[in-house]
Amino acid sequence: MSSSDDEAKLPQDVAVEILKRLPARSLLRFRCVCRSWRSTIDDPRFAALHLSHSALHASNWHLLWLHWGGLRNLCSLFSNESLAMPSQSEIGMPFANPRNIHGPVGSCNGLICVKEISARRYGQTMYLWNLFARKHKVVPRSGLDSRFFLVGFPCGVLGIPREVLGFGFDARSNDYKIVKILYLLDNNHRCIGGMKPWVETYSLGIDSWRRLECEVPAICDDEQAVFLNGNMHWSALEFDVPWAESKYVSIVSFDVAGEVFDEMPLPEEIVRMDNGRLSVYLAVLNDLLAVFVNLMKALGHPGPDSVCSIWVMREYGVHESWTKMYSFEARGLVTNFNGFTRNGELLMEIGGLEQVSWNPITGQYANLPLPPQSDLVTVIESIVSP
Repeated sequence: MSSSDDEAKLPQDVAVEILKRLPARSLLRFRCVCRSWRSTIDDPRFAALHLSHSALHASNWHLLWLHWGGLRNLCSLFSNESLAMPSQSEIGMPFANPRNIHGPVGSCNGLICVKEISARRYGQTMYLWNLFARKHKVVPRSGLDSRFFLVGFPCGVLGIPREVLGFGFDARSNDYKIVKILYLLDNNHRCIGGMKPWVETYSLGIDSWRRLECEVPAICDDEQAVFLNGNMHWSALEFDVPWAESKYVSIVSFDVAGEVFDEMPLPEEIVRMDNGRLSVYLAVLNDLLAVFVNLMKALGHPGPDSVCSIWVMREYGVHESWTKMYSFEARGLVTNFNGFTRNGELLMEIGGLEQVSWNPITGQYANLPLPPQSDLVTVIESIVSP
């Protein structure tokens, strides 16, 4: 019996219902079965259907470990339930240059945005990568890279550049976007000469950057942005007086579809803390915007190295809905926070040397098989093409 006869026995809608339930590695193989299956699997509408089905199952959510440097160009894939279990696989980054440093910009619908930082530190190369579909693309250099990092600052201006990045999905136009904010700061951490930050967005749909004329309400921290509810989020810093320590006061958001910035205040309890000893990280916990607060002890004072707390915004955008979930004393100095697993465990770096998870129900720590100087990214299995 010919393959065309076999295809005739399996209606297209039935084939789609079967295929959308399969893992990405199987779909890559089944593209070779026949032309109609290849056409179906390569259709962006099927990729969206497969993604919607994939998101319903916990087994399709993973944590990807990326090391900042190293010669092997490998990252490790773990279950999002627990990193205490062995790695599911080691994956090579096909675009990585072993002489450079790599770090995540963000992850959305199975696409991971990775920055590659050379010795120049700024104006880095970026990539969009779907490790499940085994595809990646180089993001073209932005106009800001050309204007500032390749030919120097304009008009002889000297300053401290702060580059802030974010990655997210525009559901309105079905497009993936990167936003880049560039500040030129003086030694007092103020924008030089009152200059506004430069903002550009990259659209995967048209594969190009575009300058945005918009107001950025505050100086964003350069930690990895959190994407939730169609918005990117960064903690915002304020410098009250020259040479003062930075102060966390709010969260800056960027509406990916509307391409506008907004600002929402942090809980007053956090704003009142001693910011000279404070670190604030944003994350997503049970589909809610969450804040991890790390208050470090003063030098020479007794007590725990870090007292931590978790806050969530119960109703997105409503300041009054901020709720403190719990507080705890860490077993050492917390030097980084990498988010949560799907079962609510916290992922932290202690003392710059060890990666641990902490279970808020049992209060137990677990050492993780991860080296220091690494980042963890939540990623969902998909065949969305970069």
